[in-house]
Amino acid sequence: MRIIRSRHAASVLAAGLALFIASAALAQGTADSTRARSTAATMPAEPMDLRATQGWQQGPLAPDKLQHFSLAFSLGLAFGIMSGEPAAAGGAAVLAVGKELADARRTRFDGVDLAAGLVGAGCAALLIAFLER
Repeated sequence: MRIIRSRHAASVLAAGLALFIASAALAQGTADSTRARSTAATMPAEPMDLRATQGWQQGPLAPDKLQHFSLAFSLGLAFGIMSGEPAAAGGAAVLAVGKELADARRTRFDGVDLAAGLVGAGCAALLIAFLER
């Protein structure tokens, strides 16, 4: 087993972890502000367009999608740096698929969540390959 001995490896892991923490904080902050707005006004003055108010929750940069991406990216980096092989980041992709299959049993399968996880694992593999050069 070969370990990447790059001066950038620790900073890359730290960046992945920071991305994950930031997306979790964004998701929590957004949920808190939505809760505060819904409790502050019991009846809006005029009808709201739900498509416009919920757009941030459903787009490709929604907090949930950023969490899927950043977790897969962080795990992929960790697997790749520990093993020294870019293909090890595929372990994060396997975990992303497993999580969505588990969601399909409990709630619903979300292909965009899966895509975000796969893109995160792919970015991790590319970064590991770059660090290996």
